[in-house]
Amino acid sequence: MNNKSIIAVAVLLAGVFGWFLHHYSDKEVIKRTLSSIAVALGKEGEEAPIQLALKMKTVKDFIAPACEVIVPESNYHEVLDPDLVIRYLIVYRSRQANLQVAIDKILVDIPDKGSAEVSALVHVTANQNQPDFFDEVHPVKFSLQKQKKKWLLHQATLPDALVHGH
Repeated sequence: MNNKSIIAVAVLLAGVFGWFLHHYSDKEVIKRTLSSIAVALGKEGEEAPIQLALKMKTVKDFIAPACEVIVPESNYHEVLDPDLVIRYLIVYRSRQANLQVAIDKILVDIPDKGSAEVSALVHVTANQNQPDFFDEVHPVKFSLQKQKKKWLLHQATLPDALVHGH
């Protein structure tokens, strides 16, 4: 091999290694997880019970055994188990003919190994082509902790409109 070939292979390997480190970094894993949770919360019309169960399993697996939920505007502060969070989400989703959720502008800060602070915008669109259509964007904050190599939601600070809205 000549020097140019060796340099090209070295640059290629460095690029692949760099992409690998970035793609599997904690920040990127958290961003992808939040995006997949948003997709799981979505709904297009009626769902079979098994579809609902599979979607909610994705969400439930992300929630810590004790998740603190804070809604500053209404002075709500409660520690909830994943089953109660899932019940709330099922009821919320059942009130919508269709629902799309996206998480945008995700900023992840990892102040200590094993903990992360996330701020993001949750974009909720529901009931398209219905009289009760809405399209809203709300800021949220999450605290996550890594347990057994998996990031779990330990605290969610949500606006009142997102919790008690539609």
